[in-house]
Amino acid sequence: MESVVFTPRLFQQRYNFVVSYIDKYKPKKVADLGCSECSLLRRLKFCDCIEELVGLDIDKSLLMEKTESLKPLIIDYLEPLKTRLTVCLYHGSVTEKDPALLDFDLITCIELIEHLIEDDLGKLRDTLFGFMTPHTVIISTPNSEFNVLLPNLTGFRHYDHKFEWTKKEFQDWATKVATCYNYSVDFTGVGDPPAHAKDVGFCSQIGIFTRNYTESEDSLKQKKAFKSVYKTVLNVVYPSLHDEKYLRQAVLNKALSFAFNKKRELLHRLFPREEDDSTNIENHKKSEASNENDKHLEPFLQGNTVHIPIEMLFHIPKVKELCGSLDILKKMIREDDSVCSDNNSVLYRVDLENDYDITGVPCW
Repeated sequence: MESVVFTPRLFQQRYNFVVSYIDKYKPKKVADLGCSECSLLRRLKFCDCIEELVGLDIDKSLLMEKTESLKPLIIDYLEPLKTRLTVCLYHGSVTEKDPALLDFDLITCIELIEHLIEDDLGKLRDTLFGFMTPHTVIISTPNSEFNVLLPNLTGFRHYDHKFEWTKKEFQDWATKVATCYNYSVDFTGVGDPPAHAKDVGFCSQIGIFTRNYTESEDSLKQKKAFKSVYKTVLNVVYPSLHDEKYLRQAVLNKALSFAFNKKRELLHRLFPREEDDSTNIENHKKSEASNENDKHLEPFLQGNTVHIPIEMLFHIPKVKELCGSLDILKKMIREDDSVCSDNNSVLYRVDLENDYDITGVPCW
């Protein structure tokens, strides 16, 4: 029998399915039960809409091993997120009830349920749909009907699987769960079968459960009184523009980088090298013609100091978006000890006597 090849690989298709759902419906609080090596969580931390991302697993040593992969990188500090993101990893069982996973928009169980014995599957069902009660649940599990297309497979796909269901078995179970807990359920999957075996269905079958009711504040309050049983392995807050420190940093990085380049352009124009002389003169004429109405926004040299108008910096689209007002930008610049300004311009001192300093230095 010819091998079935999935492109992308099957696990990636499952993750892509979750990411596509999140891109469409924009849940803010997302948890992955049985997160294992945190591969899905590492994908989801890049989803802009997510504000709280949680992983739960029974294997504490594996969680400890993967914590570094979920911590902020240097780039996260240089380019803070627009939304505040908290990432948590908990050590615990998916059968246990803990207030930490209440009031979530989306909870995923990707290839989890087949690892549970019947008793634990019943407990998960009650914990997930009766206690956690997220708005949406996505459950994926192997479709045993597809196994005939997998060469050399005897028994289940993984040594730890306690069962593998046919399409009917999964849909019967999921429909009963949905009816019992007042959810709706739709079915789909990933891993298309080859053309000659379309009847077997997807390699991984997926149920999307949607809650049909709004949970009351009283109900949530009662459940939040439950004792916490999960153990926190990781709790990290990513840098975001909601934090004034990182907002200020992002604004000044963008504004001062632009100011520095404008200062260099001005010095090149005022003190051109011989080989650049004609080009700079022509560019200067074009600049004068096109910016006659914006003279007050143009950089200028006064004595040995280059002035870059702060109002000019405020017109940078990203700076204007982040600041909201010229006064706020002026305040940020004024309060930064590393920047010299006169409340109207960022100032750079240059050495004109020694053939001028082409890079200039901040004036302080």
